[in-house]
Amino acid sequence: MSRRRICVIGAGVIGVSTAARIQDTIPGVDITIVAEKFSPYTTSDGSGGFWEPHVLAETPIEKQLEWSKETFEHINSLLGTAHARDAGLNYVSGYSLHTSYQEDPFWKDIVFGFRHLTKRELQLYPGHSHGWFHTTWVANCRTYIPWLMAQFRRKGGRVIKRKVQRIEELVPDYDIVVNCCGLGAYDLLNDKTVVPVRGQVIRVSASWLKHFIILEDRDQETYRYMLPNSDTIVIGGTADEGQWDTTVSQSTKRDIWENACKVIPSLKDAVIVEDWVGLRPSRPRVRIEIEHMNLKNRDVPVVHNYGHGGAGVTLHWGCAGEATSLVQSCLKDTKKLSKL
Repeated sequence: MSRRRICVIGAGVIGVSTAARIQDTIPGVDITIVAEKFSPYTTSDGSGGFWEPHVLAETPIEKQLEWSKETFEHINSLLGTAHARDAGLNYVSGYSLHTSYQEDPFWKDIVFGFRHLTKRELQLYPGHSHGWFHTTWVANCRTYIPWLMAQFRRKGGRVIKRKVQRIEELVPDYDIVVNCCGLGAYDLLNDKTVVPVRGQVIRVSASWLKHFIILEDRDQETYRYMLPNSDTIVIGGTADEGQWDTTVSQSTKRDIWENACKVIPSLKDAVIVEDWVGLRPSRPRVRIEIEHMNLKNRDVPVVHNYGHGGAGVTLHWGCAGEATSLVQSCLKDTKKLSKL
């Protein structure tokens, strides 16, 4: 029997991790990643790469907990190996600060050393009356995604640079399509529930900053952060829903920079490495499911895995695992049909 051919659309952290999990889990299949953009030009590459779950609208909390925990433990296992440096992974500890009391997050038992801040610690950050300290990890996606891709290629995975206009284009060459196209689903699938959430950040060189700092004011609906990764500090950010503009706003940059320097005055001496704007693929609910499409008189299973908003890094390995399980079920179904 000929090998089954699987195509994964998208080469961000969701697409590449899904292709990698399918490859490692399902023997005897040929897997190809097809994408218009590759690292370092994907939305994932510009992210802070910081593991911390956020409430994703209608996505059930139990699913977010399952996916985020599986992802945390997977990266935690890599951090215990010699691969950590080459993959751009490192642990980071720090402070999440709030202007009013907040209930403990649903993910508190996944991270290391979660605790409430003391009064003495809070005095370091005027205007914040409550907060948490914990240790998590951060992935520098500009290193992590190429590392994942290199593993995928080494094991025989194929990669094609191409913009997919319609899923029908893939039907002659592939038996199963796995859709990890993120915001691209707006046009590719005509899914108008997918909306961009514009994020702007500044990357700086500030090796003396070792802790992450997150400042959240729910009354003002602001969320600011300083996230150390393997080579820079990512300072942000914005969450402008429905905005498609990817040009750098100088006024937004000034606002981000001034607020960061108020919290950490030594940042005024930091060297700005890059300004970056990206569009997070937001959706009312993360979509991981099978859709059977009638394409060119064929029933083609399409496994969807998209709509992660700003939580792609936090959820990627767990979501990739669920998508892989759906691909396995598709293969079992087609095998049964072939025997009829």
